[in-house]
Amino acid sequence: MNAADLLGLPWVEEDLDRLEVVLQRSVAAEDPFLTEVATHLIAGGGKRLRPILSLVCAAASGLGQASQDILLGGVSVELVHLASLYHDDVIDEATSRRNVESVNSRWGNLMAVIAGDFLLARAAGIAADLGTEVASLLAGTLARMMEGQVTEVQGTYDPQRSESGYLGAIAGKTASLTATACRVGALTAGLDRSRVEAMTEFGECFGMVFQIRDDILDVVASEEELGKLPGQDLMKGVYTLPVLRALGDRSVGPELVGLLGRPLEGDELERAMKIVAGSGAIASAVGEARRWADLAASAASTLGPGLVGESLRDFAHTLVDTVAIHST
Repeated sequence: MNAADLLGLPWVEEDLDRLEVVLQRSVAAEDPFLTEVATHLIAGGGKRLRPILSLVCAAASGLGQASQDILLGGVSVELVHLASLYHDDVIDEATSRRNVESVNSRWGNLMAVIAGDFLLARAAGIAADLGTEVASLLAGTLARMMEGQVTEVQGTYDPQRSESGYLGAIAGKTASLTATACRVGALTAGLDRSRVEAMTEFGECFGMVFQIRDDILDVVASEEELGKLPGQDLMKGVYTLPVLRALGDRSVGPELVGLLGRPLEGDELERAMKIVAGSGAIASAVGEARRWADLAASAASTLGPGLVGESLRDFAHTLVDTVAIHST
């Protein structure tokens, strides 16, 4: 998924190129080895979704080219996201990320944790320079992300996991940071308070769409589409919305629940994925994603007529459309 292309705003690419330079500089350490480890995933590429959201929300100000503060705001949220990936790979014992060897696999868990903490420290420093509101916002977002992660861990291997528990977990671990990315963009661009709140609401709802979409794809997409093996959540006992909806389906729920509650692999994992993918759960989950996309579009509509508002309104729905083909 190329977010810049989907938004249809050609100037985003130019600002994103400038942001990439700032991002690289922000993680340069005095120790060359730490710099190498800290820039490992940056060099591996990535969607840069969160800084793109910052740049686009800032553009609602009509100021033109992004200022240095706007670029730094986007960098701060991307550093938080990157740090979470470093830490997640340690927890998951991942061996690859973005088609390159993961940091923990190449340099060990200790260096992965240290590098992740270093990225968080850099993010905090940038946020402090941008003012107390941005610094406080980033700190609160980190807390929400950790709370979401804990909620998810508490629900692993539990076929009785509630849908409200799932939604609360993804609101914390994913939507909180997309909301912050949009809010930071709006704040650093000097948008009035009503539009700052509207952009924050858009980011929160968009984050829900993004995570539900990812959770659907983990069940129905191919390894080539995902860039990783599908079924990772089922294998690790993280029962996402498509699985929860399938469990509530009387025609397939009893068979599926018999497979869950323990680590899955091989034929059992494949069978569980086929049950979910072949049920009405995928279409149902797509419907939930579309509901959040409608809420995101409603928030973006407060910007009024104009290219930025129109692009944001379309963006969340386009994400849903890219996964809806799997529900037919």
